[in-house]
Amino acid sequence: MNEKLIEKKLREAVKQKGGLALKFISPGTNGVPDRIILMPGGRIWFREIKTTGKKPTERQRVMIGILRKLGFSVDVIDDEKTLNEFINAI
Repeated sequence: MNEKLIEKKLREAVKQKGGLALKFISPGTNGVPDRIILMPGGRIWFREIKTTGKKPTERQRVMIGILRKLGFSVDVIDDEKTLNEFINAI
């Protein structure tokens, strides 16, 4: 499954649940996850979206580690299974 299709399905599913799946861009900081998911009740998740079979870059792995150390939920969605698991969890 390609990245654009995963992102589209993620945005639609999050919207149906009353939340936002915003494109996350931080000028001057490389490697931030693709999406920040904001749900009612102040719940926040970061997700890196990858085409099936692709892996995060070294810089993305470092940034994922930094965000996790700060206490945030950060993972990679790269196929239908990981997308559905995330949607069911939120």
